[in-house]
Amino acid sequence: MKGLLYKDWALIAGGYKANFLFLLVFYGLLTVIGRMTFLAYAMVFVMGMYASSTISMDENSHWDAYAHTLPVTPGQLVAAKYWLTLLLTAASIPLSFLLIALIPDPKPSPLEAALGLAAACTVTLFYFSFVIPLSYKFGAAKARSWVSISILIVAFGPVLLFTQLPEGVTAPIKNAAASLDATVTATWSETSFTVAVVGALLLFSLICIVISWAISVRLYTRKTY
Repeated sequence: MKGLLYKDWALIAGGYKANFLFLLVFYGLLTVIGRMTFLAYAMVFVMGMYASSTISMDENSHWDAYAHTLPVTPGQLVAAKYWLTLLLTAASIPLSFLLIALIPDPKPSPLEAALGLAAACTVTLFYFSFVIPLSYKFGAAKARSWVSISILIVAFGPVLLFTQLPEGVTAPIKNAAASLDATVTATWSETSFTVAVVGALLLFSLICIVISWAISVRLYTRKTY
C-alpha cells in the first residue's frame, strides 16, 4: 500500500507542483487581500482533484495492466486512490485555516471557519465518491460528465420535487422544520451545535467514501485491462 501511495504521490508531485504553487499564491492573495474566504475552502476541493487525476494518468500509461502482475489485490489498488484523496483533503484543512487566519480583522470566527471547512470536505469527498467508481466504469473523461449529471439530480432533484408538491403536503414539512429549528436554537449553544454539525458532515463523508470504495472494488475486479 505504501508503494502504491508513493507512486500516486510521485505522479502528483511531478505533474502538478508548479500548478499547485501558482494556485496557492493566487488563492492566498485573493483570500487575504480580497477577503474571499470561499477560496480558502475551495483549496480543499482543488487538492482532492489532484488525487482523482491519477486515475487519468493510470489510464494513459496503461498502469492497471501492469498492476495486475503485482502481488497486490484489487481492493488495495482501489484503496490507494481513496487513501490519497483522504490524505490530501486532510492536508488541505490546516492550509485553509492558515489562509483564513491571514485575513485582516474582521475575519471569520473559528467556529464559522470549522463549519465552512467541514462543508468543503463533505462536498469534496461526496464528489469523489461518485468520480472514482464512475471512472472505473466509464473511464476518467466520461466520469466527470456523469458526475455532474448525478450531482445535479441528487442536489436539485429533491428541491425541484418539493416545489411541485401541493401546499397540503409541503405545509406540515415546513412547520416541522421551523419547530425543529426553534428547538435546536433553544436547546443547543452555538458551539455545541457547530460541533454536532461538523461531526455529522464528516461522518456522512466517511460513510460515502466506504460505500464508494466497496462499489469501486467490484467494478475494478470485473474490468479487464
